[in-house]
Amino acid sequence: MITTKELFSNQQLRSFNLLKLLNQEEHCCDYKDICHHLDCSFLTLQTEIAHLSTFSEIKSLPYKGPYLTLDYQKESGPQKLYQSILLETPSLRLIEAIFFESFDSLDELAESLFISLSTLKRLIKRTNHFLQLVYSCYIDFKSISIKGREEDIRLLYLKYFSEAYDCDQWPFVNRVNERAVMRLIDLIAQELDTPMSHFFFHHLKIVAGVNIIRFAKGYRISQTYSRSSRLFQKLKEDPNLQELAQLFWQDFTRPLDALALSEIFSTYFHQEIMVNPQDDSSQTLPLAPEEPNIISYKEWLETLETIQKRLSLPIANAEEIAKILHNATILKEHDAYQSYLVYDYKEPYIDYFQKSYPLLLEALKKALLSPFTKRGIDCPEKQAQQLLYSLLVNWDNLFLHLSQSISQQKVLVIEKGTRNTGQFLKAFTGHYFDITIHDHYEIDMRAIRKKYDLVLTDISLEKSEGIDIYFFSQLVPSIALEELNHYLKKKWNNIS
Repeated sequence: MITTKELFSNQQLRSFNLLKLLNQEEHCCDYKDICHHLDCSFLTLQTEIAHLSTFSEIKSLPYKGPYLTLDYQKESGPQKLYQSILLETPSLRLIEAIFFESFDSLDELAESLFISLSTLKRLIKRTNHFLQLVYSCYIDFKSISIKGREEDIRLLYLKYFSEAYDCDQWPFVNRVNERAVMRLIDLIAQELDTPMSHFFFHHLKIVAGVNIIRFAKGYRISQTYSRSSRLFQKLKEDPNLQELAQLFWQDFTRPLDALALSEIFSTYFHQEIMVNPQDDSSQTLPLAPEEPNIISYKEWLETLETIQKRLSLPIANAEEIAKILHNATILKEHDAYQSYLVYDYKEPYIDYFQKSYPLLLEALKKALLSPFTKRGIDCPEKQAQQLLYSLLVNWDNLFLHLSQSISQQKVLVIEKGTRNTGQFLKAFTGHYFDITIHDHYEIDMRAIRKKYDLVLTDISLEKSEGIDIYFFSQLVPSIALEELNHYLKKKWNNIS
């Protein structure tokens, strides 16, 4: 997570660090621990808590026992809260203003941001430290624009707009026709015969929106990719593209040709990018000598085959995942799963697997690094996390396969009352557990031990070797289901 002093205020840095502490479920903190981590006084902490409480995403910040906790609104979470903080950040408001508007003077820019000229100059200097460090670009005082490699500038804005706005928001209203962009992406996807998730579709919309505005302002990548040239030749007589080209000319007085397509989708038209796994020509393309860290589609397929054999878990969509992994090593920071400035949403997802399936995660990490090791090249930690998340989140039916990799466990439910919970569990979990409701007046633990793997009960039973006994003060479905879920995870980790 990037939280540099140049981009955020000290108060915002404390907010981020406090949120990071409170989002770690396994690590509870009292106020002394928090003050120590944040290097602040108790009074400052109280002020910080009061400030965070003003955000609509937070339901409450209660103390539970001696520990401070964080409860989000049901429709929100950490990512949404970080988004709100981003939109408040003066440095990012400055960057967004320069993206959309042209300013004749610093005074005009300061007025648009409702700050003084002296404050603006200090803000630009601070922001430039961040821009130069992370994106090798800077805000020029004379031209009041961002200078640097066009690819780096577009990447900055891709990450910002991807994180600062919700998926159902269009950041470029009244500047780029959202419906036209959607039609163009859909037309290209149909021509290339490639499946597309809603997440990736939204990502391409933001890519196109950022690049169209930069292109319309006269900024260029200055490269016409051969893939965009071939695509334009196939589509130039299509009535849909002709209509879109007319709209493009009306809005930007530029032709929607091969150059425009290259500018709009930039790295996604790179020759090495794989669009369709069934396209043999894509699979046989040589690796670009300037990209030695690209792992080929074939190598990723072999890696996924090894994972399936090693873990006895099927990957039905291995070809699609191999394509995603292959493209990720080319796109790097331009990849859809890297589109954030501050909050890395991949971390909590991977943390879940680290806590619930540690052996599985370790095996996957090792497998994904193997093609790099064979080549004798390094895989940076950030890229390794990117590849790991790409595999986990795209693995078709992963959780179902994990549950089915364990033989159906025989569970005996012994209740004091009328067997309400046992009846519910039998109907609800029959796919994963062979549930038996104890209905005999005698409890023979020797017989039970031979026949069952697990006993759920609200009565006191003797400890018995060879069988797990879970006692519940409240044997109700919600608590029993949670324990059964933990039981499955433990079983899977034991056999891995």
